[in-house]
Amino acid sequence: MKFIKRHRNNLQYIVFAILSLFSLSLIFNNNVWFDEAYTLSLIQHNYSEIIEILKTDMHPPLYFISLKFFCEIFGYSVMATKIFSVIGYIATLLLGCTVIKKHFGLGTSIIYMLTIGAIPMSLYFSVQQRSYQWCIFFVTLCFIEALLFIENHRACHCILLVIAALFAAYNHIYALLAIGVIFAFVNIYILVKCRKLIKAIIIADISMIIGYSPWIFPLLSQAGSASDGFWLTGVEPLSVIVFVSGIVVSAAILAKKENRRLPIIFAIICVLSVQAIGLIVTIFIRPFYISRYCVVILGVFALLVAFGVKTAKGKLKKAICILLCVLNIACVSVTGMLEYNSSMNNFFNRFNSIGSSSDVFVYCDSSFGIMSYYLPDNTHICTYKKAWFDAFDNIECIDKNELDDKISTADTVWFVKNELTKVPKYIENNFDLKLTDTFKCDFNTFELYTLK
Repeated sequence: MKFIKRHRNNLQYIVFAILSLFSLSLIFNNNVWFDEAYTLSLIQHNYSEIIEILKTDMHPPLYFISLKFFCEIFGYSVMATKIFSVIGYIATLLLGCTVIKKHFGLGTSIIYMLTIGAIPMSLYFSVQQRSYQWCIFFVTLCFIEALLFIENHRACHCILLVIAALFAAYNHIYALLAIGVIFAFVNIYILVKCRKLIKAIIIADISMIIGYSPWIFPLLSQAGSASDGFWLTGVEPLSVIVFVSGIVVSAAILAKKENRRLPIIFAIICVLSVQAIGLIVTIFIRPFYISRYCVVILGVFALLVAFGVKTAKGKLKKAICILLCVLNIACVSVTGMLEYNSSMNNFFNRFNSIGSSSDVFVYCDSSFGIMSYYLPDNTHICTYKKAWFDAFDNIECIDKNELDDKISTADTVWFVKNELTKVPKYIENNFDLKLTDTFKCDFNTFELYTLK
């Protein structure tokens, strides 16, 4: 406690530095799962090809073209792509040391940063070669500027609101949803409570529509394609658990009368609305939402917790701080075990003694992404096709009925699949399979078979 009192003025920078180092400590590995392999393959294409491929997928282009630009400067490596995500994580933490501290106070700043680090998936996405971490940053910044705009009425906040919103919307479709919720709240609030800002918010709305208009038609096309062939088949139980947890936390915060104020109500609406919309669409229209998509509002949730803790009494506030510190240590430990899992490296060390570059690999699921990344010189054959597979240059997609002819001259043929994937009938009935090895990658386990 003496240390905290002595360094009170620098405490937010100490927390910022420690949490940043936690994330940086996770980049020194070469473990890549399918979505990351997709990213690494996609950025090998030129900028126009990246955009064209993404038009057939469910991703806006900003993250990928930004990552490609970053890699052209610092090199195409797993570490470089992880660092790009870490920069987004550090930027999200930096909001706590700067704008949040300036407008909401030191205590809110520290609780915000500690909550960012304490959420289980936070560190995980800070080193993932995916757009989520930058989505978190831009959605959080957009929320803050929206809140400051309706509270302070300054034009600079409205301008930053639009800029942050466009960057978020061009990063992920669920970040676009979060931005839609934020803009809807601001428009309704201004219409009801502060009509002198109507002109400013209308200009902001129009600017947002014009700024996003180049991607509206690709988005509509993507939505149409996803309604027919999105990979999700039902409601993910974890997404329901996360949503219910958000309701419980929100109710606990609102139970205290002092917390029934604009910043907290705004944050709760943002956090719960994104999840509620995703679940409603999934339940009543088409499965289209899983828990990891809600990480785009992780920073807003951290602010909600920080706003709520601000009114807590001394002992309770200290207990919450201690709990958050413990959770941060637990998160970096668990994420470290996941990132530095040796299963994949051990597998490839074993495989090198029995395999060669002339071997052929056959797939019936997304395991082709991982194997084609680690073994780029081999022949990789996939028995189904999606338009966005064009991101992978070394994958050959064929009709399943052509498989026998395609592999008949190969000396050694391997079949790789996720353990959760059933062996297709056309393989089970026409070939002999022998399980040779297994390995873990991220949250998945994969099986390697000889195919004869």
